[in-house]
Amino acid sequence: MPLLQIDHLSLQIEQRELVRDVSLAVEPGEILSIIGPNGAGKTTLLRSISADLEPAAGQLQFNGRPLSDWRAAERALAMAVLTQANPLSFPFTVGEVVALGRTPHSTGLAVDREVCRAAMKALDVNLLESRLYPSLSGGEKQRVQLARVMAQIWRPDTGADRLLLLDEPVTSLDLGHQRQLMQAIRQFADSGVGVVMVVHDISLAAAYSDHLLALNNGQRVAYGTPEEVVTSALMSELFNTEVDVIPHPQSGKPVVLAR
Repeated sequence: MPLLQIDHLSLQIEQRELVRDVSLAVEPGEILSIIGPNGAGKTTLLRSISADLEPAAGQLQFNGRPLSDWRAAERALAMAVLTQANPLSFPFTVGEVVALGRTPHSTGLAVDREVCRAAMKALDVNLLESRLYPSLSGGEKQRVQLARVMAQIWRPDTGADRLLLLDEPVTSLDLGHQRQLMQAIRQFADSGVGVVMVVHDISLAAAYSDHLLALNNGQRVAYGTPEEVVTSALMSELFNTEVDVIPHPQSGKPVVLAR
């Protein structure tokens, strides 16, 4: 069984259908990026995968079991979620914020400290460990929050495969830190973690993802490799604007250029 299996999923909020008949599968070590225009249902779908929303129809399985069968405490050992908004005004240090990711575990102080420092180093926030979180810039806070959720599932402490869910993880980041963050996510996935993320930058998603899911009006309009999904015709139709798609001169991955 795949790490995550979704079959004919539909989602409603206040009797309004926001996602309709979506199917997909994610394997351990795979990055799947969800793309599409504003209001396409991307975050709604991610909220369902994180068990925040109950499906109106269809099935969602995590590690071969219905997601609804997982207790929250059990799920937290194998699934971590980074939402768009992560408000925190208490004067915690960066190290304390990242350590919150280890709360579901009982691995001991020494292991937790080792995990947190490894996660902070991966996101280039290790030198900020003693800084107060509210004093950081928006980009620094974003990297600290990603270090926190990565620390939550950093080690395979249970028999379950791990899944990381990210909603627009490059928000507030400059170009250099966007690249560093995406490289950290790619390396994390290469360690055996499945990743599902919502990304607005199509070229960035194509550069680091194994598969892309394109949504529009809550429906799946394309699903496949970046080369299969990111075409001039589909991107122009999806975003209602004329674009060109060219191969990156080094990686060959598709790059989207607005006309």
